[in-house]
Amino acid sequence: MKNYLSKIKNSNFQKYFLTFKEKNPFSTIILSIIIVFLLLLYFTIPAFYNYENYDKEIQKKISKDFKLNLKNISSITYLILPTPHFLIEECDIYFSNSPKKKILKSKNLKIHLFSKNLHKKEKIELKNIHLNKIDLDLKFVDIKNFYNHLKYNISKPIYFDNSNLFFRDKNEEIISISKIKKFEYFFDLQNKAKKLNIFGNLFGSNFKFNWEKDFSNPYISKSNIKFDNPNLNILNNFDRNNENFINSQTSINFLTNNLDLNYKLNNNNIELFDDKSKKFNQSKLIGNINLDPFFFDLNLILSGISIETVLNNIFLNLYKLDKSSHLNFNGNLKINLNQINNRLFENLVLNINFLEEKINLNKSSLNLKKIGKINFSDPKIYEKNQKIFAKSKITFDVYDQQELYKRFLIPRQNRIDLNKVYFELEYNIDEGSYYLSDINFTENIEQTDNFYEINNFQQLNTVISKEFKKIKLD
Repeated sequence: MKNYLSKIKNSNFQKYFLTFKEKNPFSTIILSIIIVFLLLLYFTIPAFYNYENYDKEIQKKISKDFKLNLKNISSITYLILPTPHFLIEECDIYFSNSPKKKILKSKNLKIHLFSKNLHKKEKIELKNIHLNKIDLDLKFVDIKNFYNHLKYNISKPIYFDNSNLFFRDKNEEIISISKIKKFEYFFDLQNKAKKLNIFGNLFGSNFKFNWEKDFSNPYISKSNIKFDNPNLNILNNFDRNNENFINSQTSINFLTNNLDLNYKLNNNNIELFDDKSKKFNQSKLIGNINLDPFFFDLNLILSGISIETVLNNIFLNLYKLDKSSHLNFNGNLKINLNQINNRLFENLVLNINFLEEKINLNKSSLNLKKIGKINFSDPKIYEKNQKIFAKSKITFDVYDQQELYKRFLIPRQNRIDLNKVYFELEYNIDEGSYYLSDINFTENIEQTDNFYEINNFQQLNTVISKEFKKIKLD
């Protein structure tokens, strides 16, 4: 009934206004001009204020509304277009929870205002902060402070775009640079959720990062980061319901592969455990990471990935790390590739040890189906002719001689009683080519007259037959 009466009143008002407009066209124009003038006057009022001593008031409002400290403010200007806002020519910005550590020196900081109470300087309400083309120079402690700001503070929106983020180690050396196209940090009042959205570029790949905390269940927070190239998507769920540790689940989708992580995090340790409810052949990461001092002992079980993909990615990344490995990055990473779609190989095990800027791959192995085990020793990764190579000494333990001779079609007259084979294996990562050299059947005997390039199984078969024929003749 109320809605119906309201419609009648609106309808009557519209009729009255139209009648008035037809009878008094000039008066209507004058009325419109007066309304526009009054609006412009209202929005322009703050321009007449004296802002020479207003910096302290700005600082109080920024600290209260955004949990940030502004210092060394210079040249505050009020502008009406495109929307009412203050423009601060220069200032230093600090986190309120870390007032002595400057985040950045800002230029042309915009503080947008709500339209109400513009006629009263002391009652002006801040709407959001907007920055453009800034350089964020951060260390780990700054990331930690921002995390605390994200975790504990309810603040008004903070935006910046077209900026650069520099991350430095404790020696002030830049270890990563990220382009930030858009940064949105705000509290969604309608959904009662705190959100962080970042669109940028890292290591040459565009990415999107989203974080959200729903205050209807404040112990739970979610994040998602997605890279375009390579096609990588990482989903995280954090549960802080237990005051002693954080329960977390991470799902990593890479190309067509998936890795689910389940772990508990406290101040000094991250424990990654096996989720028994997952499928047997699903990729998993199990182990412990100590944070102080930093040391990890992890077992990565991979499934549904080709051996070439694993080796190429591992060797290329180890080559990069070997050039910039950190003194305090220490630990053991064991990689198990059990489900190998290969006619010859199975069960690849890579033991990677990081210790005081050195990387070691000893005690790594690869099984030859039903025949024996290839054991790697003294492996090296290096560059030659602008290509990356991996090279290792090999000890091949023969478990089943008959299966070996059968698989590689060795004639009976060339067969010997054999338990081990020694050789060197070199792998061209860029071209995917393998090279065998120094093949012998007795340890500590060097041979330099045999060097073979292997590109397929038939070539490997030919080389092995040739070596057995050769040793029989000798």
